[in-house]
Amino acid sequence: MDWSKTKTIFIIVFLILDIFLLTLFINKYNENQYDFLGEAKLEDKLKIDNISYEQPLSKDPEKQPYLNAITKAFTEEEIKELKDQSVEIIGSTTISSKLEDGKYVLSEKFNSEELNDFIDKNVLHGDSYTFWEIDEEQQRILYYQTYEGKTLYKNINGELAIYYNEDRQIVSYTQTLMTDFEEIPDKKSVITPLQALETLYDKEKLPSESTIGTPEIGYYTLVPEAERQVLAPAWHFTVSKDEDKHHLFVNAFEGNIIEFNNTEKELLE
Repeated sequence: MDWSKTKTIFIIVFLILDIFLLTLFINKYNENQYDFLGEAKLEDKLKIDNISYEQPLSKDPEKQPYLNAITKAFTEEEIKELKDQSVEIIGSTTISSKLEDGKYVLSEKFNSEELNDFIDKNVLHGDSYTFWEIDEEQQRILYYQTYEGKTLYKNINGELAIYYNEDRQIVSYTQTLMTDFEEIPDKKSVITPLQALETLYDKEKLPSESTIGTPEIGYYTLVPEAERQVLAPAWHFTVSKDEDKHHLFVNAFEGNIIEFNNTEKELLE
């Protein structure tokens, strides 16, 4: 065995390995520096406009799937379970109910937990929904359906709307429901909440002197009225200023801002 040749081979191999490891280190260092500079730059912008937000925003990589789901068609057999209410099925996919008494009364300082008992006893699949908002002007409390804890944002096919009268008694509700959920294989990486927040800032969606709540990831659909839907992940931010609060959404795959119009269809910028 020629020891000098063997030694030379080992030296070359270790040199290549050192170069490879050094390249990995440099690339990782540059990525970390880019993330740090990007965050610092956004923080400076927000400070100038007196915009505060929950910190720290996650920068960990996350993957989510697309979803397939269909609108549930309710049956007369199902609504027989509903007691002390007059129920009809509209267009096979919407339950419309009127309550027969004023048993449930909302407090002046409403808390969504007040309705847990009502929903549990009076709504089919009531545990499928999460509270969204109360609209005192329309005397309506809105819930949206969830999938594995994630909200189906502004989806009229997965919605529970509860109505009350001037005495704050619950008088009626309407309900739609998505079912047969399937995750489309091959999950994709989503943008980070920090990247989504920067998009909102760059598009001038964040007013000065505002406060941004903790971002949440859920799902939205391009065509809410369709019987079969494909739903994609979206980041949701709550932005508060003075007494006003509004919701902002960013496509978690593409990074586009999602706009919902009055009919709850949405357009992408």
